[in-house]
Amino acid sequence: MEITKKPFIQTSSQQGVTSSVTGPIKPPVETEFTTFLRGVVTPDSANKVSEEDLFSALVQQRIKNSKGDDVLKKFQETLTQTKESMKKGDGYVPVEDATKAALIKSREAGLISKEETDKIYSESFAAAQLDDNKEILYDGRGGGNDPTIAVAAFDQAMMVASGLIDKFDDGSLTATIRSVEEASNGKMAGDVGGHSESGGSGGFLFKPVADTNGKLVVLMPSKLAGMVAGVKLYDPAGTLLESGRYTGNGNGGRDHYRFKRTGGDYPDGLFVEATLSTGDKVVYHIKETSQRTENISPVNNMDDSSSTDSSGSSEDTSDDSGEYDGSSTDTPSTPDDNPGAL
Repeated sequence: MEITKKPFIQTSSQQGVTSSVTGPIKPPVETEFTTFLRGVVTPDSANKVSEEDLFSALVQQRIKNSKGDDVLKKFQETLTQTKESMKKGDGYVPVEDATKAALIKSREAGLISKEETDKIYSESFAAAQLDDNKEILYDGRGGGNDPTIAVAAFDQAMMVASGLIDKFDDGSLTATIRSVEEASNGKMAGDVGGHSESGGSGGFLFKPVADTNGKLVVLMPSKLAGMVAGVKLYDPAGTLLESGRYTGNGNGGRDHYRFKRTGGDYPDGLFVEATLSTGDKVVYHIKETSQRTENISPVNNMDDSSSTDSSGSSEDTSDDSGEYDGSSTDTPSTPDDNPGAL
């Protein structure tokens, strides 16, 4: 059994790995573990799976193993809903983020304790690694200049994962404990990538100059994680300026949307409109686009759990300098970057 890996590909911002299996693969001995994974994973047309898909399946296996079928069923229902709500316009689903969001929701529902949640997440994260970069989970999509792909033949992936899971279960190996709240590490330049864009306590954040690429990043409140279908910028007159690019969930469980220019390049009195999967809209008013704005409430009185800004940057949330009423139906222009390519 031989695993061939392409070398790290150096880009201007990060490295990625494509991992694949060549030559004949001896099918693994069928066990309860492999039977379960076959039931929850759908390999691609080449019978390969990505790290993210394997991770999601392992989370489900860990829940079944530790909490039983009833809790697993409830988790799977939550996961299905979360995947659907996070699905992008082209059908892409950020599986890692959706799975983490479902874990958090299950924990908040009292189905899994915090300790159990982090243990399940940590063991699944470790056992899903198919390449040499053990700190990141990659999907099988990539594209363009994005080298961030990690895939393996399904049978091979199951064998690797099974070996680690067996050791976790018999106590001969312990996974490094990670928090399910940690940022999903960067998969493209400008994504969450381990860089902190944090502010406040899980509320809305408009950051004019991101740490990663120096451009505007908008973090939606953690309460809306998995519920946001898209984020757009409108000028004070209600003209659509740009649609944001979703780049992952992190920094307190908040969805990140990135834009092509620095915040100050957009007009003061800007409106940030988030469209939810329900069709509802949440609108924020940014009086000074060059200034960091956080924890403000929506101008259209939607409940996003944000509180009055407590960071010292007081913001007037009244709609007093524009005509936009949150009801625009403009069609956005197509962003340069694929919003689903994490």
